Amino acid sequence: MISYCVAAYRPRYVRMLVADLVRKTTVPFEVLIWLNVADDELVAFLHQMAAAGAPIRIVGLTPENIGMRAYRHLFEAARYQMITQIDDDVVCVSPEIAQRAAAIFKRHPAIRQIVADVWQDDFTSGARPGMDAYRCVDQSIGLYDGPIDGWFSIYHRSILPLLQSVAYSQYCFIGGVVQGQLRRRRLQGLLCTQMKVFHVIGPEYVSMFDMLEFEIAKYRALGRSDIVDWYESARPTLPVPAMLRKHYALICDELERPPEMP
Repeated sequence: MISYCVAAYRPRYVRMLVADLVRKTTVPFEVLIWLNVADDELVAFLHQMAAAGAPIRIVGLTPENIGMRAYRHLFEAARYQMITQIDDDVVCVSPEIAQRAAAIFKRHPAIRQIVADVWQDDFTSGARPGMDAYRCVDQSIGLYDGPIDGWFSIYHRSILPLLQSVAYSQYCFIGGVVQGQLRRRRLQGLLCTQMKVFHVIGPEYVSMFDMLEFEIAKYRALGRSDIVDWYESARPTLPVPAMLRKHYALICDELERPPEMP
């Protein structure tokens, strides 16, 4: 039913993501990994999961970080009807996302891309703007038109040629590009607020996962001075209090609940 595609650069997050996907997916699926980093512990973890029966496949490994270019290879390797681009700093997802996406694709043939909503609170935006940037399309199933990207973007296999035509680069907004291309074809890419993921964005949560230095180095290498400045400016208030870990545990509990099916 669904192929999960992950360009892996941050091993700690990837282990959390893969474990959560395997535990919560109850339909036929596969987890396809492109290793943008050489990490023996991550490789051992993936092989261990696969040996235990999880449908995990390492599609490729590059000594250098090819970034988002990996998704071209991952999409081409996908076998199922739904192809999902997932950022490797998504660490927790709500259950039954595949079933919900399949139901939406079946009911609305013009929708060919569905992006899961992100958790938002005082410490993270999840990389999504506020809801005032969105127009409601179908409130009953939580569909909204507005800014989306590839933090957890589910594509219908019928648009695979479109996915293959994207001008990939190390750091590019694949989900947003695809949404724009769909609009030109009178098709839709929409946000669905009734499926959620936790996307680790913001200095407090990054610090909680002991990833602050890693993230600063990554975004500095990518030339994202805006994010570097944001994270660096937060240093005086870090590390975060223990209450944030308790808050994150509550988020994970909330994301255990399956959404109502359309």
